[in-house]
Amino acid sequence: MPPCIVQSWKKTIRRDAGGGSVVASTLMILTCLVLGLLAGGMLVIGVALVSFWKSLAPSDFQAWFAAHAHLVGRLMIPQGVGAIAVTAAAVAVCWRGSATARRWLLVAAVAAIGVMVTYPLFFVATNAAFIRGDLSDSAARSLLDRWATWHWIRTGLGVFGFVAALCALHGGAANRVPPA
Repeated sequence: MPPCIVQSWKKTIRRDAGGGSVVASTLMILTCLVLGLLAGGMLVIGVALVSFWKSLAPSDFQAWFAAHAHLVGRLMIPQGVGAIAVTAAAVAVCWRGSATARRWLLVAAVAAIGVMVTYPLFFVATNAAFIRGDLSDSAARSLLDRWATWHWIRTGLGVFGFVAALCALHGGAANRVPPA
């Protein structure tokens, strides 16, 4: 193929219909997807699992947690790390694009980091205490209440990050010139 056709083809591949980078658009969509999945997973934990845990006797809760918490962690920890990675990649790729999209992506990235920072700050030690199973009934209930509070904080951060990513996607699209 002649070089001019190859060059024209490469330009077409790298741009979407609105004139934006396909990579940037794809990363912004992936950011929305991953942060939405993270926020949704945390909402399920907060609404379904925490309610279920609180309905159990403290000793039964600790036994359940010891047997199953690793499954929740196996899903949510990679989801959180992936959210940070994809959002950071979107920030990097979109840095020279729309200022509105860049600001919202930075907010989404900070929110995703905030979600994951709560894990070593509070959840590692608390989860380990539940897994050990040696908490008294009152200590287990009190700690579960604190766990739920911290969980709703990180869920709020996750939902906020998801909304910020959606705003970035919308803000980036709003600043594109429509095709002629």
